[in-house]
Amino acid sequence: MVAASDRELNPAVALRVRASIEAATPDRSGLGRVLFELSRVVAYEHAALSRFDPVARVHHTAASVGYPPAALEVIDDCLHAHPMFTRLRHERVPLELGEVPAPARSGPVFERVIVPLGYRQGLTQPLFGADGRYLGMLNMSGTAGVPFSRSSMTALALLADVVGAALDPCRSAEAAVDPGESVVLVGPGGAVRAVTESATPALFAAGTAGFELARSVAESGCPRDHLLLVGGDVYRTRMRPVRSGGTSVAYRRIDPPHALTPRELEVLALLPAGGSNARIAADLGVEPSTIATHIERILRKLNAPNRTVAATTAVRWGLDVVVGTGR
Repeated sequence: MVAASDRELNPAVALRVRASIEAATPDRSGLGRVLFELSRVVAYEHAALSRFDPVARVHHTAASVGYPPAALEVIDDCLHAHPMFTRLRHERVPLELGEVPAPARSGPVFERVIVPLGYRQGLTQPLFGADGRYLGMLNMSGTAGVPFSRSSMTALALLADVVGAALDPCRSAEAAVDPGESVVLVGPGGAVRAVTESATPALFAAGTAGFELARSVAESGCPRDHLLLVGGDVYRTRMRPVRSGGTSVAYRRIDPPHALTPRELEVLALLPAGGSNARIAADLGVEPSTIATHIERILRKLNAPNRTVAATTAVRWGLDVVVGTGR
């Protein structure tokens, strides 16, 4: 694929490319469109967008043009382990093949991709989210003997933010990650994928209360915040629908509010349903007298005059349907 010539790389072209990329969806079709739009500013022959898996610490091809499957496998599995990649992520600007010093021209990417396929020009652009998360990379290659033009490299650097946004599985105006939060993406098909290294996908796996909440957010299209009780741990969650049809879940472990115990939180979560002590006791497998004791303690800790006020608090916290047992 060949891009527009240098004389056409004017502000109007750049703005059109930027607008088209901003409108792209984060699926394979949409990201294929991103690569097509980039061909207007960079004269590449082969190109690929790869997402980073922070848990497995490998990349996965999200869209590609021209690269053989075997080459993509090497790029995804090995490029981030190359000594130059640390510099690349730190500087956050495109690195051209010609800028790689001779001592560093070794390893699987050179020996199994660049040399055998005859690539004489190439670049790698690291991609980041607005909140600083490393999202993945853009790779472009060609067999021509001339490097990519300076204007093309400049345009690509200026488009990196929108290309990163297109690649972001949590793409949403409200999906920025706060310090200390972990993030997973619950896909429309039920797959749960870690977005940050600290994430635990099993917390939101199919069959858990967290999964059901995430699915309801995707179906409604409305963001919701919850307190999620899993075993003895309490998590504050922010769930936001994303353009892929799934749900971005940002969460962090917190101390139980008002010094409530896990069992008291379970009881509090069931109060909005209006069940009697006997009904709640049956749900939790305890005696009604035990529930009465828990409610007495809940009211005291919340400084609530009655169970109706306590139930309102549970709803405000998003605790009404979030009791879970799976990890």
